[in-house]
Amino acid sequence: MNAMKTKTVGKRPPPKTPEEFHALGAILDREIEALRVGPRDSFVFKARTWEDLERFQTERLRARQRAAARR
Repeated sequence: MNAMKTKTVGKRPPPKTPEEFHALGAILDREIEALRVGPRDSFVFKARTWEDLERFQTERLRARQRAAARR
C-alpha cells in the first residue's frame, strides 16, 4: 500500500515567535487595507422589519454615492 504524501503549498515558513506572528499580521493588515474599496464597517444594524432594512440600505447607498461624487 502507498504511503500518504503531504502536499506543501506556498514557500513561506510559519512564524516561530510571537514577534514574527505579529509582524506578519501587520503586513497582512496593510495588504487588506490597500485592497479595501469602501469604508470599514464596524457595527451591526438590527432592523425590526424587512422594510426598515431596505430603507437603511438605500440611505447608506445614497450616502456612499454622495461621498464618492465629492471626491
